[in-house]
Amino acid sequence: IEEGYGNNSDRMVVLYSLLESAGFNPEFILSGGLSLIPEAAEPLLTVPSRGALNKVLVKLKLDDETIYLSGSSQYAELGTSAYDNRVMLDLKNGKLGKVEVAPQKDNRGHEVVEMSIAADGEAGITRTTTMQGTSFEGFHQGYAEITPEKRRRHYLEMVTQISQSARAASKLITHYETYPGKLEYSVVADRYAVADGDYLYFVVPEGLGGLLKYRSNERTLPLAWNRYVDSITEVNIVLPDGYEPAILPETFSWQAPNGAGLIEVAVQYSKRANAIRMVLLADLKPALIQADDFPGIIEASRRLAHPDMHTILLKKKKN
Repeated sequence: IEEGYGNNSDRMVVLYSLLESAGFNPEFILSGGLSLIPEAAEPLLTVPSRGALNKVLVKLKLDDETIYLSGSSQYAELGTSAYDNRVMLDLKNGKLGKVEVAPQKDNRGHEVVEMSIAADGEAGITRTTTMQGTSFEGFHQGYAEITPEKRRRHYLEMVTQISQSARAASKLITHYETYPGKLEYSVVADRYAVADGDYLYFVVPEGLGGLLKYRSNERTLPLAWNRYVDSITEVNIVLPDGYEPAILPETFSWQAPNGAGLIEVAVQYSKRANAIRMVLLADLKPALIQADDFPGIIEASRRLAHPDMHTILLKKKKN
């Protein structure tokens, strides 16, 4: 503290001492950047290795919640951790375990898109994104420190990403004082839907087409998935009076090989509400994918990226 400098171990020792002086019962554990794939991590854990667990963390109980501290900034939510699901070594008993944060503190993406389409092609779009887990730290810091002018420009960029004809219909809402954080804004876009005779078509601004992107369509070696993906996107679309769906994206469900999770796209049309609801879910976990299973991943990627998965065609109702 006097020198204002210290490596990871130094900082954790100071933090441990401060917590102990405050009446807590902290513990030291070791973790690190070992692969989350069991087959890749196991050889490094079965023999002594200085680099396998090279980060010191402080663990403590707080209101029946287990907290792992690793030196996050003041913008992070207490209880979130970049080492969630990583291997840890308990220095008290020498046993290996896994860092597990409390529910609602894990990394999970959740976005809701509300759309209303007019007969002339104008669209009103509201996007609400929940910031949870480690992403909350960057969200909190970014919007807490941004200048008014940079925030204005940043918002304009977000608006134009939806459509070149879009204009802001609300202020940019950034709730970062409470957890989880929330980012919300609304736009109006002229000619978002394209008219063609009795038909009207438009593109849903969300999709999973970029989730399974690879440079090559072939592999001779296994593929390592070394991260978790846990996201859900809800898209609710109110259609214009006098129109009904002619073509909708197909419902899609895909199980990843080697128990690596699933991807689902559910699409429903309510005739009574004249509205479409889409739910896009990705729940993937680290795994070692054999080369023989790679073609199935490429096929799933093609399906998800195909225009049919995010294009909706409407037609005028017959009187």
